[in-house]
Amino acid sequence: MKERIVFKYLAIIACCCLVACSQDPSSNENFIGEVSGNISFDNRMSHISDFEVRAYAYRSQQWHTTPVNSVPVSSDGSYTMKLPKGDYIFSLFNTQQNGPEFYYEFQHQFPCKTYELRLQDHYSDVLFANEFFYCEPEPKFVPENGALPGINFDIHDTGKISGQISQAGGNAFTQVTIKAFACKTNHNQSTIQTLGKYDMSLSAQARPDADGHYTICCLPKGDYLIKVETDQPEYITFFYDNVYFKDQAKIITIDSGNDWNINLMVSLGTTITGQIKSEDTPNSPIKDVLVSAVMTSTNYVIGKPFPSDANGNYIIYGLPKQHYILHANAEQTNYQSCYYNTKYHINDADAFEIVNTTPLNMNFDLQKQGQLVATIVDKETNTDIKNNQIYVKIYKSSDLNLVKTIQSNNGVIIAYLDEGNYKAEVITNGTPYASIYYSNENALHHADDIPIFNGKVNDTVKFKLQRGGSIRGHVIGQNCNDPDHSEDLHNYTVIAYSKSNPSRTYQDTTGIFGVYQIDGMAEGNDYIVKVQTDHSSYIPEYYKQTYFQDSATVIDVDYDNITSNINFDLECGRQIYGKITNDTDNSPISGITVKATHLTKNIVLSATTDNNGLYVITGIPSGYEYSVPSAYEYVISADTSDQSFVSADYENVIQFEQTEKQVEVNFSLKKMSKICGNVTCPSRHHFDYCFENIRPGIYDLILIDEKNEEITKYDVIDLSPNLELENFDFDL
Repeated sequence: MKERIVFKYLAIIACCCLVACSQDPSSNENFIGEVSGNISFDNRMSHISDFEVRAYAYRSQQWHTTPVNSVPVSSDGSYTMKLPKGDYIFSLFNTQQNGPEFYYEFQHQFPCKTYELRLQDHYSDVLFANEFFYCEPEPKFVPENGALPGINFDIHDTGKISGQISQAGGNAFTQVTIKAFACKTNHNQSTIQTLGKYDMSLSAQARPDADGHYTICCLPKGDYLIKVETDQPEYITFFYDNVYFKDQAKIITIDSGNDWNINLMVSLGTTITGQIKSEDTPNSPIKDVLVSAVMTSTNYVIGKPFPSDANGNYIIYGLPKQHYILHANAEQTNYQSCYYNTKYHINDADAFEIVNTTPLNMNFDLQKQGQLVATIVDKETNTDIKNNQIYVKIYKSSDLNLVKTIQSNNGVIIAYLDEGNYKAEVITNGTPYASIYYSNENALHHADDIPIFNGKVNDTVKFKLQRGGSIRGHVIGQNCNDPDHSEDLHNYTVIAYSKSNPSRTYQDTTGIFGVYQIDGMAEGNDYIVKVQTDHSSYIPEYYKQTYFQDSATVIDVDYDNITSNINFDLECGRQIYGKITNDTDNSPISGITVKATHLTKNIVLSATTDNNGLYVITGIPSGYEYSVPSAYEYVISADTSDQSFVSADYENVIQFEQTEKQVEVNFSLKKMSKICGNVTCPSRHHFDYCFENIRPGIYDLILIDEKNEEITKYDVIDLSPNLELENFDFDL
């Protein structure tokens, strides 16, 4: 009964909380605080009443994108706002021109400004570590039943852009929006290739008056791109100064209090219309084809394209006087994409020039893609193989790039392809059949070409599969702990691959009594077989009793036949064991990888330390296993990747004596260093940082801004092991 009462009261409390949280600022007066302040402005602004003050809720280190409350600013620059108790971020927003938005304590710059702190090698400039900081506005606390005065905004000395919009004849033009985009320049080449030279975010916009005059006021300092977008798509969309793509646009830099006068002239562009029809079926329209006008000088798509409708009609608006090529993208259809006049490569495309605003009509006749209809059959019986676990990969013959992968549908492969030559690979994993390259080749570049012609069906291809060959054997070995007895091995991986096609591997795991059988292998006479013995007492071995591929005995595999008695009698390897400890307190270190690397042979064996810092590397060949013994030498290292210790190499090379079974190698590791400090934003909000696991060396600590320009740095920081440096602070 008591439990029910407790739950009842908890439910009542929860409901009350939900009701309280759901109320707007004016519906819960007992918990309302009052926020007030003043806006300082100069006479260069149009109307202070165009502004409102906004409050964004700030919870769990995040602030919501929709304001909780907003109030207009009075003509004298004052405002008062009521808010429930809580943390808020405050901003001043120009409603008349949809921006800019000034955040409290960020009056003359944009918030969320990105800074990067880099720790790099002093001599080579190689980056060791970095961290990004986002200087957001500082949240302010509104107390319960209390006041929060002094949330003031000073927007003196902001920038302004004004001018007049006209047409070519000099008449004012009003059906247009002028947009100011805050932009930052990308410096990383891969970012430029993906996103372009500039990142843009809309800061403010304006419409002209009846005389074509416009003003975008109160812009914070920074770089801007000005874009003109007309209401009618027939007019040309452009950036200042008369360019059509943002990466070529002229940047407007706003400094404190400076004004720009920019007059802009809009022009009527050319419209291209046309119909897209099927060449194979005359007068049959094609829907959902997007025709783009590509400017030949820049390869940029220009104008406002729309996909073809149900009647095959397409339209492109607002093209300036330039040279172009037209491209029809038919990826959403079974037709082949092409350039105007049915050209399939950009170098062959027919260019044309727009010299006036007279509309153009340019029709496309598209060819249906070619169709591959192939069957998958048993080579011996010529019957269909209806196993849907079979896949066909189709590659371009010219560059061997993968085009598409098709799953078998009851033994049939159907693929729509552009005209050209292709190669095919049949993947049969999980079936009794052997994978092949068409037609029955062991390497992709040797495979036969499959020709595809537009509008035609190639149904002559048959993927003829044979039941794969098999190899079978058993794996045995001495009991390494008791040499007088032997035992069967199980759960060991046996791998086979052809020397002529090593990328395609086959494998099986030994079962009880060490027996294995690898099936589905393509026919060949150069197969290499190996037993993997990772982390066991046995040495990995190639057939026949050798430890290296170049001396392995190759075996033959025939279709639908078993090559038997590919057996392995494994040798017991030697061991390297030891303990890894912290050099400061001798405590054990877990998770450290210890490697034994042969000086001349391609042998690397490893083990990881346990919770007690102990490790054992097993299955190490010593060289004495050969009929002609040759002692092996190993370098031992402690690899501390992702650990807070400095990697180390054992001072001596390890070589086993002929009767020696074990060697002990211990490591005492030093801790890596770390550098800590904080970065303080203009709002006085600060971030703590700590670069840990730093290798010994000489470093520079550099703070850069989003323009990739250095702000300040600490240079020549000499780090030796076990150092913890603090108070490397940056004040923005």
